[in-house]
Amino acid sequence: MFEFSSFAAALGVYVIGTASPGPGNLAIANTSLNYGRTPGLALAAGVISGSLCWGAMTAAGVSALLMSNTQIILWLKVFGACYLFFLAWKSVRSALAHNATTVAKVRAKQTRNLGFYLQGLGIHLTNPKAALTWFTVTTVGLSVNAPAWASFVLVAACALLGFLIFCTYALAFSAHSAEPFFTRTRKSFGLICAAFYSMVAIGFLSSLF
Repeated sequence: MFEFSSFAAALGVYVIGTASPGPGNLAIANTSLNYGRTPGLALAAGVISGSLCWGAMTAAGVSALLMSNTQIILWLKVFGACYLFFLAWKSVRSALAHNATTVAKVRAKQTRNLGFYLQGLGIHLTNPKAALTWFTVTTVGLSVNAPAWASFVLVAACALLGFLIFCTYALAFSAHSAEPFFTRTRKSFGLICAAFYSMVAIGFLSSLF
């Protein structure tokens, strides 16, 4: 049986989890701030794709099998931690660079949008918490007797909300009207992102012991 109230509650859980600060939206904000709108949207597309992959696997029951394997969880956390440490290093280097705006524009020209897309995809696919978030969403939104199509409708609805949220981050942090403020705070914001990436990575590694 399809229950609209549970479906709406699941969407609320997804919105709160997606809009709150995390590796994905902070990476989008930092990229948009340093490289501009198009790279930010490209990275957002990668994050959305990664989220959609986890959502589709959850709806199909595949991710439940993957997450029940302790070895897969272990290596996923290790890869995720390494990738986050890499992003932290990039954020620190960008924040401490002289003439940060000029450097960012040069790097944006040298880096294809595909690179930003793959970065966003990697952030979400190597984050085991993304899979756990989807488990929570489907648990809240789907009853035991829910029809098979309901899980895919839920994934599609969440994907649309994720698209709106992540693109909003990209557009907000690349907006010309906000550029003076972000220019003043670019260094501190980059360092905050680096600290957050490092904390999450350390959390991944500490959970292994």
